[in-house]
Amino acid sequence: MKTKKLNIANLNNSRVAKNILKGILTIALTVSAVSCDETDEPNFDPQPDGIALNERFLDNRNNELQEFTLDAATGGVIVGNDGTEVTFPPNAFGINGTPVTGNVIIQLIEIYDKAAMVLKNRSTLGKKANGDKEALKSAGQFFIDAKQGTNELELLEMAEVQSRPVDFSDLDGGMKIFRTECDSLENNCDEIDGEGDWVEADEDNNGEQDDAQIKDGQGADGEYATYNYNIGTFGWTNLDRWYSYTGPKTEIYVDVPEGYNADNCAVYLSYDGEPTALARMDVWNTTLEMFTEHYGLIPVGQEVHIIVVTEIDDELHYAIQGTTVVEDHIEVVTSLSPTTQPALEAMINALP
Repeated sequence: MKTKKLNIANLNNSRVAKNILKGILTIALTVSAVSCDETDEPNFDPQPDGIALNERFLDNRNNELQEFTLDAATGGVIVGNDGTEVTFPPNAFGINGTPVTGNVIIQLIEIYDKAAMVLKNRSTLGKKANGDKEALKSAGQFFIDAKQGTNELELLEMAEVQSRPVDFSDLDGGMKIFRTECDSLENNCDEIDGEGDWVEADEDNNGEQDDAQIKDGQGADGEYATYNYNIGTFGWTNLDRWYSYTGPKTEIYVDVPEGYNADNCAVYLSYDGEPTALARMDVWNTTLEMFTEHYGLIPVGQEVHIIVVTEIDDELHYAIQGTTVVEDHIEVVTSLSPTTQPALEAMINALP
């Protein structure tokens, strides 16, 4: 059995410390001295609320949902607030394989930064064909859907997605297309069960993973480039490449305060130096009562920030801790603090 190494500054309110103390202390209780009226009083302190947290995630996605109207027969182009463009050919929308006519409503969500990933619960954890999981570096996540009245529409022709403009110095030629089983707007992507994992996509069903194409552009501010790719179905897509660290790797554990668990809070691992590499700690170890990950591919020596979020009495609470990963790492989070969502977004996007 491996010995877990603590990487901590303070063990107050830590489950690790409590378990250690339980093992070395024996408390003598004299039953005859305790009356029925001296039983433990119930704990009325505010508790983390997982239902409210998931509602916040869903509200954040709904609040960022943009809608556009197109004529189904002619198709057209929509442009999102962050610069994402989606081009639909004529007669691309249908029901049960039959093209529809008239106006259709196109829905779009764009996610380009870590704060949006955390607060919309859309991390960049990928699953390979052999089941191994590893962090992804993202160039953008997109939800694209179409409706006509109460009818959900299907995509009959390939549509083209173009990312927001990218500086040439920031281009990454290894970007590919990923999909997720968590493909609806309402699904809260239970990454504890793997539903939110991103997998390599084959949009044109040719048996090969789809690469993003880089195209040059010219705008008012000069030359730029974009990532371009095609989609064959509606839902979530992600522009990514594997983090692919070649050095030694390890598992990492996060010890959260007493009363916190996978049902009432979310824990994320933010990679320093990587603006869009964010993995959710997707395993709750019931024996250790800690969050961890079952892929064991965290780079030793990597500087990271642990992000913990929950909802308590309709107020967002958080903890952000920076650390350098050591072998068999245990990070202890002793408490969370109240904050507003704009303040937390600013803190997350200011991380290195």
